[in-house]
Order: sequence, then C-alpha cells, then structure tokens
Amino acid sequence: MPKLLKVLTVLFFGLGVSNASAVIITSTDTADFALTQENFADLSAGLFQTVNLVSFSGNLQVDNLTGTLDQSHKFTEVEPLLAGVEYLKNGDENFDLIFSSQQNAFAMNYVDQGGTSTFNLDFFNGATNVGSTSFVTASINAAEFIGFVSTTLFDRVEIRESNSGGDLNEVFLFFSAESTIPEPGSLVVFGLGLIGLGYARRRKAA
Repeated sequence: MPKLLKVLTVLFFGLGVSNASAVIITSTDTADFALTQENFADLSAGLFQTVNLVSFSGNLQVDNLTGTLDQSHKFTEVEPLLAGVEYLKNGDENFDLIFSSQQNAFAMNYVDQGGTSTFNLDFFNGATNVGSTSFVTASINAAEFIGFVSTTLFDRVEIRESNSGGDLNEVFLFFSAESTIPEPGSLVVFGLGLIGLGYARRRKAA
C-alpha cells in the first residue's frame, strides 16, 4: 500500500473514532518524524520512585499519577533490545507524558515483554482534550517503534494500558518529535476529494 494511502487510512480511522477536534495520525515509519530522544537518569541501583521523572533536556516529564493510579516507576537498563535506559512501571503501564512546550508529534520505542496489550492515548492542550487514539503492541519480545502526529497542538498525553496478558512489563524510550508527514489538514481535504471521486464513479457505473 502506498505510504500516502497508509497515512490516509489511519487518518480517516482516526476521524471515525475520535470524539475530539484533532486528527491523530499513527505511524510506525521513523522517516515520518524528526526525532530527539529524551534521556533520563539511570536509577538501576535505586528503588522505584514515586515522584515525577524529568528528562535531562527538561523537555519531557513522566508523571507518576497520584491517587488510584499511583504506581512506582523508574528508568533503568533492563531491555537489551533498546539502546538507552528504559522506562519501567511497577504494574500496569499507566502514565502521563508532560511536555514543556506545545507539540505536534511524539514517538516511542518499546518492547512488550509479556502478553499483547492495548494502550489508549488522550492528547491534551492544557485542560482540554484535543484528540484520542489507541494502539495494540505489535509483537512480543521485539523492539518496535510508534509515533503520533496531531493536527492540534498538545502538551500532555495520558497513556493507559488495557492488558489482556497479565501484569508483565512493557518498557519504553521516549522521543520529542516533529512530523515530516505532509500537513495533516491538507491530507484530510485531499482524502475527502478522493472519497467523493470514488463515490461519483460508483454512481456513474451504476
């Protein structure tokens, strides 16, 4: 399937399921992003933390989640398939990513070490939910990449796991990113035109 068609397929899927104003484009192609890895302190020798963890750049904060979702977490070298210290949660991988400025994209490398999981993502600009999407971990014990582009700027992403395989770990590396995909709004207009053209052809054929 041509790359543009893949993008449009995901784009219109997002339009169909989203109850917010943004279109969220999901891509597993690193070429769709200009990536900046966010590095964190290695806490291998320490205990899991109950505070928010901040990247060396200050661009990204990983929220511990207070209240009923409160779980300890840390960055440590635990997964040889990923290059860097990985994010590890004690329990279900429910966490928030808080950016120091507004973003139009972000990305992750991850390894699912247990049963296949579904992750639901809600994108926020301040207190306003601007878009939602989800993904299912692609494989078990293999390094995977996934990135997200939003047509509306965001500064926080809530990530919640729905785990069908028990409390086995997924580990993550996080990236700040800029999209190299053609401007999503233009793709929406282009895609709607293609849909209209196809419909007109079907009517003419009938």
